[in-house]
Amino acid sequence: MCNLIRLVLSFVAAMHATSVIAGDVNYPLVTYKCNVEDDIITLTNSLLSEEEGPGFKYSDEDGTYSPWNLVEIERSSSRTRIVRTKKITRTCKLSTGEYTVTLEPKVFNRNMSGTCGATISSSFTISHDGYHIKGRTPFEDYCRGNSPVITRVTVFGKTEEVKIKRIPRFKFTGMATSSK
Repeated sequence: MCNLIRLVLSFVAAMHATSVIAGDVNYPLVTYKCNVEDDIITLTNSLLSEEEGPGFKYSDEDGTYSPWNLVEIERSSSRTRIVRTKKITRTCKLSTGEYTVTLEPKVFNRNMSGTCGATISSSFTISHDGYHIKGRTPFEDYCRGNSPVITRVTVFGKTEEVKIKRIPRFKFTGMATSSK
């Protein structure tokens, strides 16, 4: 009888974990635009809806990226985890020199079954003529709670200024569901 109870409890726990993971899956979209005419670089961070996310065609040509494409995942019978990450580096020549933007994944938990394991975001680094003007900065510091989320980064060539727009997490996650 004791083994039967353990089996039932294990099954219930596995079903709960699966539903939590499935419910937490996100479809992040990071865009990079180098606009030489307007003398600006723009990065945006958003979430795609559950309808458009699975079929969205990310494209280097369009400057659209998913941090999920920047991780290598290892699956085994006992666990699923992120084992490697990659970076994307883009350069843009503006009026005050060459800017380099590096995008990389922000991994909250390498164990994909753990807390925040099915959630991933991105971070960025901005350099101007070889010097970091904005060090590695995550779009999201935390995977939950109501911490601010960066939705837009603008680099102005004329002034070398970097402006960052943040919104509360509840508005950020609401953006993905509002497109339904």
